[in-house]
Amino acid sequence: MRYIQKLSIPIFFIEDTRELQEKLLTLNTKKEKKAIWNNEYLEKKKLKEYILINEQNYLCGYCEAKITLDDSHIEHIKPKDIDEDTLTFDYQNLLISCDGICFSEDNQRITCGHKKANKFDEALFLNPTKEQDIREYFVYTDNYHIGASHKNEKKSIYTMNLLQLNTFNNYLPQAREKALEEFKKSIREYRKKSKKDIQTIIRFLLDKENLAFISFLRFRYKGIL
Repeated sequence: MRYIQKLSIPIFFIEDTRELQEKLLTLNTKKEKKAIWNNEYLEKKKLKEYILINEQNYLCGYCEAKITLDDSHIEHIKPKDIDEDTLTFDYQNLLISCDGICFSEDNQRITCGHKKANKFDEALFLNPTKEQDIREYFVYTDNYHIGASHKNEKKSIYTMNLLQLNTFNNYLPQAREKALEEFKKSIREYRKKSKKDIQTIIRFLLDKENLAFISFLRFRYKGIL
């Protein structure tokens, strides 16, 4: 997982949601309040695109797979069911997650935001928009699995399990392996074109922070960075 720096609330989001937020406060039941976000907020695609471009480099906020507008959703990090009035349109509580089926053979939602759903322990969950050193909580094994570092194993394990970043045949380890192979290919191609030394190329490519599974790649090349 990588740190996602949230920007100031975009003006269009304030304008698009002002009346909806006011209406939300007049409703009494959870069902009615949920309908405001699910059925009446019609600018989700615009918001997704803004966050993906300006904050997330088109990477899932949890697993770091490459995502598009069509295979992702707006994720409430702290589930809005906890307090619809304050969390539904809290911009700082939003990120973009993959739909959790990117690495599933039968299109089940088995990772990331949809898997997390409303299960959430704020004291244990590593929030990628809050923890600037979030990468230090995780390590990666030689078989491309993610594991807990010694920084805070309890938080690391809780977060990995909640988002299912390793288990139940979600193919994330295989996807990380493929990302490494593609990265090595990019290094070779860039080397042919630029004639620069390999270490300079690696630093250049990784500093852009726009590659799928970037935290895994940076971990693999941490001796160079």
